Amino acid sequence: MQGLDNELQRSFVNTIADDYRFLSNLLLEQGRIPEAQQVLDLLKIEELREFTHSTTTRATWTTDGIVYTAREQPVADAHGDLIAFGQTLYECEQTSCDQIDSLLSQHEQLTAQYDQQLATFASAMRDNRYDDDLFQNPDNLSGEAQELLEANPNSVLIYPFVTDDKLWLLYATVGSVGSIEIDVTQADLSKTVQRFGELFQYGGDLQALQATSQQLYGWLIEPLEAALQKNGIEHLIFVNDRVTRYIPMAALFNGEQYLIERYAVSTVLSPALTNTTESLETADTANVLGLGLTQAVPGFNPLPEVEQELDAIVLSGGADTTEVYPGQVYLDDAFTLDQLKTSIADYRVLHIATHAAFVPGQPEASFIVLGNSDRMQIPDIETMERRLRNLHLVVLSACQTALGGEASDGTEIAGISAYFLETGRAESVIASLWLVSDDSTSLLMQRFYELLASGELTKAEALRQAQLSLLYDQDTEARLSAARNASLIVQTPEGEPITNAPELAHPYHWAPFILIGNGL
Repeated sequence: MQGLDNELQRSFVNTIADDYRFLSNLLLEQGRIPEAQQVLDLLKIEELREFTHSTTTRATWTTDGIVYTAREQPVADAHGDLIAFGQTLYECEQTSCDQIDSLLSQHEQLTAQYDQQLATFASAMRDNRYDDDLFQNPDNLSGEAQELLEANPNSVLIYPFVTDDKLWLLYATVGSVGSIEIDVTQADLSKTVQRFGELFQYGGDLQALQATSQQLYGWLIEPLEAALQKNGIEHLIFVNDRVTRYIPMAALFNGEQYLIERYAVSTVLSPALTNTTESLETADTANVLGLGLTQAVPGFNPLPEVEQELDAIVLSGGADTTEVYPGQVYLDDAFTLDQLKTSIADYRVLHIATHAAFVPGQPEASFIVLGNSDRMQIPDIETMERRLRNLHLVVLSACQTALGGEASDGTEIAGISAYFLETGRAESVIASLWLVSDDSTSLLMQRFYELLASGELTKAEALRQAQLSLLYDQDTEARLSAARNASLIVQTPEGEPITNAPELAHPYHWAPFILIGNGL
């Protein structure tokens, strides 16, 4: 169709659209999200171009509260809720308070109940997850979560566990675990997630997107919402399962605000595999290796904003001192696999801004496009294992760099990120779930590094504030001021709150990027 004019292309697409949607629906009913998305991609790429006015994209439920069980209710009556109980127990353990025996007995009873509930879907774990390398067994959630939660004050670990006929919300705080049963089937959840992704990814109607997002918010957040607010929770850490891996949690909407307006949000592949021993140094001691593609290469469009993105982030010498982190940049033909291998051991941050292609079910066919048009594949990362030991953070500023790998149950969402997060390699990865705009990605990345370099914010909070800067049309200093004052909206000199900027307020521009791993 490439040789036809736009009207003829659009006419052809319209004549077969229903067939593609029918096929996509069949795939969704079987939980085959990546394939359904690929089918819809064939229809939607032109809509994406119309929305962004550019061809430069980077690569091609409600309740009244928690319903407690007979064992949980006395604990909730005494402490308010299970999250508050967990915090009370944790504080008591630190001081060996007089109530320690009573609190530990209550904790043991809750843990026993939790284990009994897990037994109700043990069969699903045993029979359906044998081929999911990234599946986090909830039977180990309470024990493995403590170090992660203690390293992230005022946080809650949320594990959505998807079965064929219902959704379970398992959650952990520093002193307790709990679970909630949500009456939604995997098929209905999958269709809602797919609809959300379609609207989100292509800049669809904002009201329709928010309505779909609110449905997901009702299933995933609302059952815990009152307890989260009452206990001052600031950070939500997700261990996602099946189709929930496809949800950009930052963009969940409660009818008034997005989740990112209320919490810092991050993801871990597994609490046990998340290193929380250190945070990234300030710009005085950390450095960045920047690699980027700006020119057109076979099969991929040029990315003209990449040079400006890296120039604004990396201080590589010369008179210009407006950059954020010291380091070195290699663009286009200088961005080769050999150069990456030679340089990477000397840097704490690896920032790659280029195209990427991930083929569900065929990890060996997935790749990142190098500046000289060659392709870096999964085995290339594996062979560099010893070279990656000094890395702390990998930023994949490219399209769908969280996608790749196996095609069942969303396991490919970890994609290439998982290979960088193997033990002994990087501690955190920032990657994108959906197609991203070259322009807004460049701005988001610059803001993220500026906020991180302040030394006042964790990586999770820096990413959050960078996203809010696009949502509210505020510069870095305004968001840093807001973070310092624990406020959401910054006032103008006249005293009026700054409101959304229509150009970048759509979640398409700020929500695709997710933080995986150590959020400190």
